[in-house]
Amino acid sequence: MLAIAMLSNGEAQGDDLKPILQVVDIRLVNTQKQSNNERYRILLSDVMHLQQGMLATQMNSLVKSGKLQKGSLVRITQFVCNVIQGRM
Repeated sequence: MLAIAMLSNGEAQGDDLKPILQVVDIRLVNTQKQSNNERYRILLSDVMHLQQGMLATQMNSLVKSGKLQKGSLVRITQFVCNVIQGRM
């Protein structure tokens, strides 16, 4: 089974899996609260599946410096999966 399917089915947790995924899209998100922390929505692919998520604010510098961009390959070393509006 491919990485994103394992993540979305709950078959892998935090440290169980360290998949290499491709960044398909990164977008700056307008947050409802006025805060100094910009948030980026990221779309990842394991070739068969897509999964969107929010980039941790500690990683924003990677986007701003251009080190993380569309087409980048990334190894996910830490993640948290949450169900939002009935979807993971």
